[in-house]
Amino acid sequence: MPKMKAFKGIRYNDSKIDDFKKVLAPPYDVINSKQQDEFYKLDPHNVIRLILAKGEGDQKYKNASETYSKWQKEYLLIQDTEPSIYPYYQEFEFEGQNYKRKGFISTIKVEEFEKKTVLPHEQTFKKHKEDRLKLTTACNSNMSQVFSIYSDKKGEIEKLIDENLSDPVIDIVTDDGIRNTFWKISDEKTITRISKLLEDKSLLIADGHHRYETSINFRNQQRKKFNEASGNKPYDYVMMYLSRGEGEGLIINPTHRIVENSGFEATQELMESLKESFNIENISTGDAENLEYNQIAVITNDPENTYKLTPKIKVEKSYDNLGVMLLHKYIFGKLIDEGRAGIKFSKFFDEAVEDVQNGDFEIGFILPKLNANDIFDVVMDGVKMPHKTTYFYPKILSGLVFNPLW
Repeated sequence: MPKMKAFKGIRYNDSKIDDFKKVLAPPYDVINSKQQDEFYKLDPHNVIRLILAKGEGDQKYKNASETYSKWQKEYLLIQDTEPSIYPYYQEFEFEGQNYKRKGFISTIKVEEFEKKTVLPHEQTFKKHKEDRLKLTTACNSNMSQVFSIYSDKKGEIEKLIDENLSDPVIDIVTDDGIRNTFWKISDEKTITRISKLLEDKSLLIADGHHRYETSINFRNQQRKKFNEASGNKPYDYVMMYLSRGEGEGLIINPTHRIVENSGFEATQELMESLKESFNIENISTGDAENLEYNQIAVITNDPENTYKLTPKIKVEKSYDNLGVMLLHKYIFGKLIDEGRAGIKFSKFFDEAVEDVQNGDFEIGFILPKLNANDIFDVVMDGVKMPHKTTYFYPKILSGLVFNPLW
């Protein structure tokens, strides 16, 4: 069972910030180098200087640490005096409908995945974990949240939080039209009640697999350093944003794959090879966005040649029929060498289509949407989905609060 604790968060001092839009940023892993430059120019106190600092080699981590310390000394960043949790709601429009995703930030005790308290659903990369471990060690803080999902069919936690909201600390609409509202709750009884309601649940990592695995590595590093294993030190916990799986605003988009080099001389050769495992139907490019859970669409350089793949294969586990699982088992696993294909992961359908049809890439694989139950079914069986399977929309902002680990 997950153990939740309130924490004394470090936050931007609202008396020194004129516009929170200028100091907050998306998660580090969706920011490219051009966007990094833009956030640097936007405001000298933008959180980019902490979560994705500039510098050669390991100097960037030292730069982040020095900036973090400097901003605290200048009272640009201040620490709350009471252990708190931090509700964070996002209101947005998606495909013509309005949504509100509710969640809150707290700390959760770090556990190995074998205990099934915290469940991963994607593979991770060593270099990304090394990067985040160096940043965590340099700053001795969680600089960004892990985004996790819990199941609460009655919505008791959301109701309890709603009843205890007062004036928000932050209330801004970002340039993408998303309203971000952030509060602080320090009432001990409310926090204790929420903690108890979480006790019988498992938490599914939605976004931040590298950050969570980094928290395990950091905890182990600190235990070795201090020769301690109490289980109740600050580094035994990780900052986490928790959102209800049944909530109305939990949008899970797929991450599409576009390929530079399939290894086939012609697309039709690949399509012939796919006939062994799939029924193939020629469709319009527009219809490639409307797929069943077990289908894959193939985009080619010719808009007249777009295909829908439906599996012929019978599988034992229902989740093996998910489009992304089929793609990696029967296409990347058998026909296309994933390591040599030059794969770009695209979160947007229009972008994937454009990249292929303008000739920059040879072929694209469009995947269907997922839901939280699909992912829970996979992870409860001890299985991980391929890396970069899901794209939870919208992303949660960085810079709302930091979790000190000293």
